[in-house]
Amino acid sequence: MGMALRISWLPLLLAVGILFGALIDVKAAPVSAAAVAQPGSDIVLAQAKPKKDETLKQKAKRVWKNIAGHKFNVACPAFLPINRSTCTETGKSQADAQAKCQAKNSFCWVSAAN
Repeated sequence: MGMALRISWLPLLLAVGILFGALIDVKAAPVSAAAVAQPGSDIVLAQAKPKKDETLKQKAKRVWKNIAGHKFNVACPAFLPINRSTCTETGKSQADAQAKCQAKNSFCWVSAAN
């Protein structure tokens, strides 16, 4: 009887805890970019940095992958695809290239593109 009595209090305590957590008023507001990056600070926002141009080596690698590489469809996350993209990789075989794409996109479903 003592164990059953203790277990019956568990849902009540859980409900009170959830209710108490919902009633707490938290004062949180988004911080503006101007407040974060003030003049003279060492913080540089990623949006404020100019984008670097693609080097010739990077461009050649990208073009070669598009010509000679295997293409795969990537759906993330694997169990409920929300984000879909493509992956192009080179390898000795299609399975090797697919393994490279899978390594770059963990927890995603990687399948051959048509």
